[in-house]
Amino acid sequence: MNNTKQRIIETIRNLGRPGTDAVIEYLNRSSYFTRGCYSHHKENGGLATHAVEVYDHMLAHAGGFPTDSIAVVALFHDLGKTRRRDGRGHGRRSVDILTDCGYQLTAEEKTAIGLHHDRSFESLMCPLRLVLTAADCSSTGAWKRAHRQHSR
Repeated sequence: MNNTKQRIIETIRNLGRPGTDAVIEYLNRSSYFTRGCYSHHKENGGLATHAVEVYDHMLAHAGGFPTDSIAVVALFHDLGKTRRRDGRGHGRRSVDILTDCGYQLTAEEKTAIGLHHDRSFESLMCPLRLVLTAADCSSTGAWKRAHRQHSR
């Protein structure tokens, strides 16, 4: 097992939440550990690598939030990318996958994951979602691209 996969599975197991075994089974049978992301981390396994980068960023910069919530939202925010598009965003699909597995999420975690690319009032009122979005943008390089465009 590669280091990224091992780290993700160990982190999830250590949380000890109901539904953990079902989520790990889903991760192993889906493309979570093998697929790349669309515009960043395109390499094989890039989705999982991106999740760990987001997790590390949040651990370093999100003091005050429960570490289990940081792990959950960081590692699972793009889980919906492993399921066929259905007209809803991948964040909402991520919450559905976790719910289908019986994985226990807090209301704030559901909002953070489900609306991490959203700009609705509901999403803007979720501090955990704001930190997740910042970490997500940091990992994807979006901050660097935006800075380059504005400094021209």
